[in-house]
Amino acid sequence: MFKKEYLKIVFCFVAVLFICSCKKTAGEGGFASIEGKLYVKNYDATFTVLTSEYYLPGETVYIIYGDGQEIGNTVKTSYDGSFKFNYLQKGKYKVYAIGKDETKPSLSIPKESLMEVTITEKKQKKVLEDIVIID
Repeated sequence: MFKKEYLKIVFCFVAVLFICSCKKTAGEGGFASIEGKLYVKNYDATFTVLTSEYYLPGETVYIIYGDGQEIGNTVKTSYDGSFKFNYLQKGKYKVYAIGKDETKPSLSIPKESLMEVTITEKKQKKVLEDIVIID
């Protein structure tokens, strides 16, 4: 009988210790947010003449959590080019959109416009500078 009670106490202690020792990493599940706007500069085929520029609606913006390589989440920009990633925890993030590479105009190679962000507070709201892509 005493052995069963002892095992229950040890099990509960180990379970509590395990739960308390879990470290939260960058990603969803928190109260912070990252927001910004996506701005596009349209050039002619040779990327020498700027034909138009504006905030871009309906475009995908990506986020990578921590030091990972895979996409953590995506959002579409609103009518005014704005976007927002909600419910983030403290940690490092990479936010980016994809445009064209102006150094290789004939190849139409995609190019990322990347911003690195660190959230340091539980309910922090990070507002980024405009992410500019070339099209």
